[in-house]
Parts: sequence; C-alpha cells; structure tokens
Amino acid sequence: MDKQIKVQVLEMNAQQHQTNRVLSMYDRLQQGQLLTKKAEADAFHVSEKTIQRDIESIRKYLETTKTNKFLEYDHKEKAYKLEMDDNPHLQNEEILAIVKVLIESRAFPKVDMDRLINKLTDLAQLADQDFIKKLMLNEKHLYVDLQHQKSLIPLLWELAKAVHTKRLIKVRYQRERDEQDAERILKPVGLIFSEYYFYLIAYQTTRELDFPTIYRVDRITTCTVMDKHFELPYSDRFQEGEFRKRIQFMHAGELMTITFRFTGPSPQAVLDRLPTARIVSKEDDGDVVVFEAEVYGHGIKMWLLSQGEFVEVLGPEELRREMGESVTRMSVKYENRNQKKLALEFKR
Repeated sequence: MDKQIKVQVLEMNAQQHQTNRVLSMYDRLQQGQLLTKKAEADAFHVSEKTIQRDIESIRKYLETTKTNKFLEYDHKEKAYKLEMDDNPHLQNEEILAIVKVLIESRAFPKVDMDRLINKLTDLAQLADQDFIKKLMLNEKHLYVDLQHQKSLIPLLWELAKAVHTKRLIKVRYQRERDEQDAERILKPVGLIFSEYYFYLIAYQTTRELDFPTIYRVDRITTCTVMDKHFELPYSDRFQEGEFRKRIQFMHAGELMTITFRFTGPSPQAVLDRLPTARIVSKEDDGDVVVFEAEVYGHGIKMWLLSQGEFVEVLGPEELRREMGESVTRMSVKYENRNQKKLALEFKR
C-alpha cells in the first residue's frame, strides 16, 4: 500500500512539474521570447524529447482554442516562437513611438512619467527592453516638469467617469492670477489634451450658453462627483471630436468662420493645424493661398499672430480689425524701443 501511495505521489509531482514547465514556456512565448529545446531541457533538467512533447501540447492547445496564434519554428533563429495573424499586442517599434510622443507631451510630472514609460517598456519583448531604455535614458534624465507638478491621473479618471455618466460635478477652481479658488457646479461633457495641459470641457449651471467653458484640470483643487444627473438638450451641437477640430489654444467662444490669405512656405501645415480649414482659392501661381476655417472663439488670434507677415485676415471684419490693432500695438512697442535706443546712443 505504501509503495502504491509513493507511486501516486511521484506521478502527481511529475504532472505538476510538467504543468509548471508548459505554463512557463507558454507565458514566455506570449511575451515574444524565443525558445530552444536544448535551453529548455537544461533549465528544467529533462530531455529534449520531453520538451518536444511540451511544444506539441502547446501547439495542440492553440489549434483547439481557435485563436489567431500559432507556434512556429524559426529556421533563421533556430528557435520556436509564437506567431499571430493579427497581433493584438504592442510591437517594439510601436512602444518606442508611443514613449517618444508621451515624453514630448510633458503631460505628467517626472515621477508619473517615469512610471508610465517603464510600464510601456516592460511590454516590449524582453530582448529589446534594454535597447528602448537606453534610447530613452537621456530624454528621461533631461525631462522638465511643468510648473504645476501635480499628479492628475486619478482626477482625470474621476472626470472621465462623470462625463460618461452625465453627472454634475462640484469643483473648486483657481485661475492663475486669483489668490483663492472658487466653487463651481458644472456639467462635464469632455476631456481634451492640448499644448502640455489637460482640459475639462463643461457647461456652466449658473447661465445657459450655446458653447461650453474650458477649465485647465491642474487648476481644479478639489472635485466631487454628485449623484445628480444632467441632460443636454443641445447635445447634438457638442461633439468632443468636432470641438477639438475647431478650438485653438483652448480659448472658448462662439463658433465663427474665418477667411485669411496665407503666403507662408507650407500650406499643408495650415491644414494640419486647422482640421476644418479648406482652400478657397490660389493666387500668384499658388504662392498665395486663401483659406476658410470654422473655429471657436478668438484663440485663433494667437496662431494667426504667430504667422507674422505670412497671414492677412480677410474676415470676419471684427477679427480683421482686432488683428490690425494688435499688429499696430506690437509695432509701437518696437518703435518706442528703437527710439529709446537711438536716444541713448545720441547722448553718448
């Protein structure tokens, strides 16, 4: 009887070892690692024939589960690897691209950014993780935090849930030049990232406007998601994706159509910057392009002014007048500075 029990125990142990071995091999194949029979046999102290049986077990499992994965022998690498018809996992080159964009955004404080980059890098194939880390080492070292230095990830999640469930939120919000924050009850309808910052798009509850107000998330000092739901009868007039196309530098305002003449070197850059822009006409053999675009508010002024002499606003008339006044004020500042400089040189 004792002998029979010992045999059963040995069989159970052998079966457990086989299960652990196969699971270990499958897990590493899932991570993109290459497996050789000899290395696996040496690691688990079994014969290569045993490893071959394990490999066949994995192959049969993939076939019976009808996944898009299959186990192949790579003759060039002389190893087994897991192939996929349509790989749902991030590839090494995709991870590198995402990390590059993430670090350029400067969206998070350094501690959060390092953690996110490390997590993304750990998704790469083990053999290439060190390569990606070395490529990013200098950029991580020289990374500069934004001035607010706030960890926003938990708050972004709460705001996103409030947007999705259409719940009112009570926030305390402090504008940059205000000494104290103030309470606001808002109808949140969207979250947008632009130019280093996250923004909450929300309608006010104290007055009805046809367009939402924009709040920088890092300026929200406290946030409470209320139990009360809200409705937007004009929701068909607000779509987060469409709003993003028409907003510049996150300055809200009424929707308007602008027309401007552009003489800069890259009309394509204008179309990329203003997704709603279209070319109305071309002049001087295409060297001058007239654009029309639908935008919210006067944030567009900042971009138009940044184009300097390459832009002339044609309409609406109010925006053309404001642009002219801004250019005049800029010109006066330069003229005054030049006159002061000349006066000092004359005294010498």
